[in-house]
Amino acid sequence: MVTPAIKFTNLSLEQRRKWFGLFISLPAVVTIFSTIFYPLMLGIVSSFQQVRLTQLSDTPWIGFDNYVKLFNDRYFWNALKNTAIFTTVWTFGAALIGLLAAVLLNRENRSNRFIAGMLLIPWILPPVAVAFIFRTMASSRNGIINEVLLNFGLITRALKFFESPDMVGASVIGATMWIAFPFFMAMLLAGLKTIPQDIIEASTIDGANAWQRFLYITLPSLKGVIVISTTLSVVWGFNFFDLIYTVSKGGPLSRSETFVILAQRMAFDQADVGYTAALGVVWLLLLLVASYTYLRQMKVMS
Repeated sequence: MVTPAIKFTNLSLEQRRKWFGLFISLPAVVTIFSTIFYPLMLGIVSSFQQVRLTQLSDTPWIGFDNYVKLFNDRYFWNALKNTAIFTTVWTFGAALIGLLAAVLLNRENRSNRFIAGMLLIPWILPPVAVAFIFRTMASSRNGIINEVLLNFGLITRALKFFESPDMVGASVIGATMWIAFPFFMAMLLAGLKTIPQDIIEASTIDGANAWQRFLYITLPSLKGVIVISTTLSVVWGFNFFDLIYTVSKGGPLSRSETFVILAQRMAFDQADVGYTAALGVVWLLLLLVASYTYLRQMKVMS
């Protein structure tokens, strides 16, 4: 007679703990595999196939043809340029504004807590709602921004912020910075609370002024928070879709088209899933290289 599998009751306490740990982690492992690793592997495989949204049953293997098409596509290089510029500018712009707000609000009183709570509103609002707010405010017909500029004599005619190819990039960056700076403010404000007051008081006694305390104590103490928040912002910026699509859909003349807008257009408007999968693979590699390089550079500076 074949001996049955080892009974759970015959296991030692340490073995029971290991098997119980594997058992309770199994749902999480299955969920992560089905929602992250399986779609990732499917996307990588699809990048080497000719996959059309209208012919999902017929997916011949075409090797690197999608990547050749991708690197020869001027829209890809345009999206790469826009994504890099937009993400860099709004990340560091929002970080500077958030740092300034955090330093100014780094005092425990009721008014500062109220102001900090109010400043979190742009981060809480859905990006689509922010997009409609900015489109309304920046309208060339009766938008409040144009009305103020005209009344102060700063412009002679209404500006088309989101309709002009020359202005849409700066307009998108400005709107996105308004959404992103509360995130940096909250992160940096939390980091400021961890700086020991004894160090600040000792530096003041030694004769350090406010700028010296900020430069040699505050910034070095916030380096870890800055690295984490800016890295998260870069990843978020590469995947940012709602606001850009709502205000301009990547136009006019593709001046505001980023990776995510190009991927949406190629997948659903052109039905070219293989091209989109190749774009996604390159997109992922760029994010990994950028994050690794940035984190390594910050480690060297420490």
